Amino acid sequence: MDLRRLAAITSLLAICGGIFYHAGSAAPPVSNTQPESLDVRYARAQLRLAELTLQKAQEMNRKVPGTLTGSLVAQFGDGVEFAKLQLQDAIRPGGIDPLQASLLRAELARRSAENKLKKAAEANQRSPGVVSATDLERLRLGVEIAKLRLERGQSLVGASSDAKLQWQVDLLNDELARVREQTDLLGQNRLQL
Repeated sequence: MDLRRLAAITSLLAICGGIFYHAGSAAPPVSNTQPESLDVRYARAQLRLAELTLQKAQEMNRKVPGTLTGSLVAQFGDGVEFAKLQLQDAIRPGGIDPLQASLLRAELARRSAENKLKKAAEANQRSPGVVSATDLERLRLGVEIAKLRLERGQSLVGASSDAKLQWQVDLLNDELARVREQTDLLGQNRLQL
């Protein structure tokens, strides 16, 4: 019996060895795919970061409801949407069209501004005066500026590269100015505490 078992095990090992040998010696499949471009890899990383940022925001609100406003979470959702479109553009044979990417950003900024105004108006309906008239006017102007910024960009579709680039730079400068303004306001509020 022991001899039979030993012979069976040896035969089994020989068969397995033959299978592994032939499987290992087979030529690896030829890959027709080329490595992803830097733009595609970058867009994938940006998408993943946007998804994780949204996930983090949602987790924070699950743990402590109301930690982040709905409009802020919606902005993170817009960031995911933008990143998905950037990835689609990067995968496309022509690559990313910088003007279209900036127009999409401007559209998302318009939506965000409108959402903030809507939430502020709803808050004032529930509790009159909770959002000051000055803040409501600032939000209305923010919506108007976002619409004009988008309209200006859309008017440049057939314009020169220099005009398109100037609009994109202006767009970034406007964003930076708003970030500085918000940072200054937050810093001022902390000093008053």
